[in-house]
Amino acid sequence: MRAIDMAVSNLLLSPRFLLIGCLAVLLGCQAPESVTPVATPAVGLNRVAVPLGGPVEMTYRFTPAVDGLGESEDYRVFVHFLTDSGEMMFTDDHSPPVPTTEWQAGREVVYERRVLVPIYPFVGQATVALGVYSEEGGERLPLAAEDLGQREYAVATLRMAPQSESGFLSFGEGWHDRESTPEDVTREWQWTTGHSTISFQNPRAASTLSLELNGRPGMLSAPQVLTLMVGDTSVATLELASEESTFYSFELSTDTLGDEEMVELVFDVDRTFVPAEVSGGENGDSRELGVQLHYAFLESR
Repeated sequence: MRAIDMAVSNLLLSPRFLLIGCLAVLLGCQAPESVTPVATPAVGLNRVAVPLGGPVEMTYRFTPAVDGLGESEDYRVFVHFLTDSGEMMFTDDHSPPVPTTEWQAGREVVYERRVLVPIYPFVGQATVALGVYSEEGGERLPLAAEDLGQREYAVATLRMAPQSESGFLSFGEGWHDRESTPEDVTREWQWTTGHSTISFQNPRAASTLSLELNGRPGMLSAPQVLTLMVGDTSVATLELASEESTFYSFELSTDTLGDEEMVELVFDVDRTFVPAEVSGGENGDSRELGVQLHYAFLESR
């Protein structure tokens, strides 16, 4: 036994073994990288829970620790919505309204964005995580927040709730088929005609109707006027003077919703157009078009 112990001792003290051990420590057992965060992020939400399909308003705050993030390019912000097991459900990657190369140390960068939560097969607590990255090289910058790994930082939580039955909207008469562009198949819309309807189950509670839509005043000599009606009650009258899509929210009282089991919401557009006619035949679309609806959601309170 003494001869064996001595052989092992000589092996452990040999220069070759010591060299291998040092390399192992340097390559595999080194301490975590020590870096200085370039900014402190924070995200505020206008609500703690949102039903599937509903909107949530997000306020982003970055406090830079250095002047200018990036020398030759402006960095982007990635935003991931994660399940309780860390699976990514959907994203809201974007470029901040103030380019990162213009950020100044100690001066807050604050802006707001709206996220429309998709109908995703998950209900429960979600984590909102973000990071700042180079679109050219892909590298991510260190931030002062809880690191989930690979410089992805947890900044908020959001409970995703089931969609109520009254939130299911049925498109009735006067609607054209859904459309999208090849560049973004997730961004869909539907055109109205002059008179179009949407119906839904009466929630029998005060509710909020959210719409994102736009007109095409450039095709006509004046802005279009859209009137929203429930029965004989006017919900809103909108003058659509821009082709940029606009987000609207309307409060529907129980009196407006009435006593019927189903509620019919009417879209009346005062001025419609036919692309083939207003383009002098350059556009072959012969449909009657009113306004362009990108999003509709009903939420009872």
